[in-house]
Amino acid sequence: MRAVQRPPEFGPEDPRTPEQRLEDLRRISSQVSKLSSRLSDTVFRTHAVELVRRRRDGRTDVVQFDTIPDSHNEGTLGVVGQLLIRAEAVDDARDLIAAEHLTSSPVRELDDRVVRLTNDQLSGERLAEVARTLRSRGVPVSSHYVTPMGADVKVVVKGFAGPEPSAGPAPRRPRGGKGDPVRVAVIDTGIPKAKRKDGWLDGLARRDNVDPLDDFPQDGTLDIAAGHGNFTTAIVQQVAPGADIEVYKALDSDGFGDEVRVASTMVRAARDGVKKRKRVLINLSIGVETVDDERPVALDVAMEMLGEIEERSGREIKVVAAAGNFGHDRPCWPAAFPGVIAVGALTQQLAPTTWSTRGFWVDCSTIGEGVRSAYVKGRESPEVDPNPDTFGRDAWALWTGTSFTAPQVAGAMARLAQEQGLSLRGAFSRLIAGQPRIPGFGPAVPILPPT
Repeated sequence: MRAVQRPPEFGPEDPRTPEQRLEDLRRISSQVSKLSSRLSDTVFRTHAVELVRRRRDGRTDVVQFDTIPDSHNEGTLGVVGQLLIRAEAVDDARDLIAAEHLTSSPVRELDDRVVRLTNDQLSGERLAEVARTLRSRGVPVSSHYVTPMGADVKVVVKGFAGPEPSAGPAPRRPRGGKGDPVRVAVIDTGIPKAKRKDGWLDGLARRDNVDPLDDFPQDGTLDIAAGHGNFTTAIVQQVAPGADIEVYKALDSDGFGDEVRVASTMVRAARDGVKKRKRVLINLSIGVETVDDERPVALDVAMEMLGEIEERSGREIKVVAAAGNFGHDRPCWPAAFPGVIAVGALTQQLAPTTWSTRGFWVDCSTIGEGVRSAYVKGRESPEVDPNPDTFGRDAWALWTGTSFTAPQVAGAMARLAQEQGLSLRGAFSRLIAGQPRIPGFGPAVPILPPT
């Protein structure tokens, strides 16, 4: 007879047998080992970034990036040939704008508060030097950063470390509770067009949020970040079955997006939610480290705009973001912005992981190793996994990263706010109340049950 666990406070009943759970634990151990070892392997990381660059070579419809050295001897990614500056500071930078032959264009989606400075002939390193010079004069400017799933240059490493098939069937989708549903906006790779048979993620795909799954190149295999938005959204749905979920596509199926697109999508999601008279929780399973740990300009402006929308509408807006998978304490944006709930990752035993970003700015953490959620149909690329797995139509998988801790917290907040009549801020306070604190990781919060 199959043993069925009793449902925890959050999440559906687990239909796996003890034998299936043991099989999943073995897969999780292998996945975590790969992730941990490759994060410190600079040769592998360089190879992985070059692979991603080659996969998108010549495409004008996707983000093209440069690798930019940073002040910590690591590196970050920036959109080719672009800086971002606050509109009110353009006059203070006229001399360098002219000297470097930069053209200016306002970002309409951010109400012209941000200006792109463009010269496709300049390297990312040179543009970063220009930005650093201007910042030394007090000018708010930065590279136009690439904001990928999880954590910047190492994003491809996370892709190479998973996901893995999960043993056993999908859990039954639970019904939502009573109360006023919270709008949870998931900004990610989007969601596949194909409908599942098991009922998960029904009705969430739209024409403008479809994850193509196979685009780099179209060769019949899954891209590096294929299904990332699907997986993340299903975590929210597991934890908060009554939430009003809206999925937005801001990253491509290799997991890359640019900062302006992410920032403008944040603003769009907030405006969409308040138009529906909803409280809005924005989940961002993305992260970027910057050259000098400076605030990325477009994301900074987006956070200001969210505050203004909240004040005008009288509707709460909160952002929950992945703390990053860098394994150190440098700020990862947008998680490190004041007011954003930054979520780190713990082991299955609620102990600190070696690979999660940590720091005083991390607000809480939950299990981030081997999180189980709904995945997509397809076969992995041999370029990504030398032993590619094949996933069926209603696949469930195991994946590791802070990408999958943030939606647990967003879902838990949405559920507590709905069912207990709390504000979003009150829901977060209730969630972390009485939980043990781990230095650098904040309160350790159990949400989805361990395997």
